[in-house]
Amino acid sequence: MMDNSPEQAYRNSTTNRDWQSSKQVDEGKTNSVNSKMESQKRLGSRAQDAEECSAQFAMNLIHGKWKTRILSRLQHGPTRLSELNRLFPGASKKMLAQQLRELEKDGLVIRTDLSGRVRHVEYSLSNSLGLSALSLIEILTEWGRKHLRY
Repeated sequence: MMDNSPEQAYRNSTTNRDWQSSKQVDEGKTNSVNSKMESQKRLGSRAQDAEECSAQFAMNLIHGKWKTRILSRLQHGPTRLSELNRLFPGASKKMLAQQLRELEKDGLVIRTDLSGRVRHVEYSLSNSLGLSALSLIEILTEWGRKHLRY
């Protein structure tokens, strides 16, 4: 089974370009000026790809129907799953739990088990990624308000 993902296509094209470049150098068809320009183009392209990957990474962290709402709620303090379920009646408890697990796995949320006799788990924002994700959400919110057409 072949992997036709965009990442695989990028790796294949990069491998082909690198192979063709090395073939040209081996055959003596490029001069030093051309190889410098090619090198600069390749580095510029990789920097642009890294920039796009960074943006995609950030978007993937908060991508999910309920993630931005959960993060926005957690800025007001620790919250239990049942409280989130009451605040977001359109979300199932299973979906909220799944989104919370993903946020925890990604380091945006901290899960604290305060169980004594009764099961008691609270979720709160992490100090590093969680709080910085809120500023990202705020920027996206402002952008949405600015460009939203009623």
